[in-house]
Amino acid sequence: MPKGKLIASSLNNRSRRQHNTPCSDCPWRRDSLPGWLGGTEVKDFLLLGHRDEKYNCHVIVNQQCAGLAIYKSNTCKRVDPPLLKLPKDTTKVFATPMEFLQHHERSKK
Repeated sequence: MPKGKLIASSLNNRSRRQHNTPCSDCPWRRDSLPGWLGGTEVKDFLLLGHRDEKYNCHVIVNQQCAGLAIYKSNTCKRVDPPLLKLPKDTTKVFATPMEFLQHHERSKK
């Protein structure tokens, strides 16, 4: 198993400031484990990326998901406060919904 992957919710941390890079096993990262979505279906998880609601990080419990914020920038999704807004990064984070789907549906084959 790659180091820093499959972080259990029991290992959650708290932080005083918002992180601006995705966690090591964030589902929005290109190097995430295919299908690692916490029991949520791939298409349902992808819908999170296109909703206008706050979504917390699964590792840092009192902060928003940095990977999701970057994905929204990558896909030109408009973000209004209090949602986290981060700059594009198509190197670390998926750039399109199709990339996300193809990556995470690989686990079903």
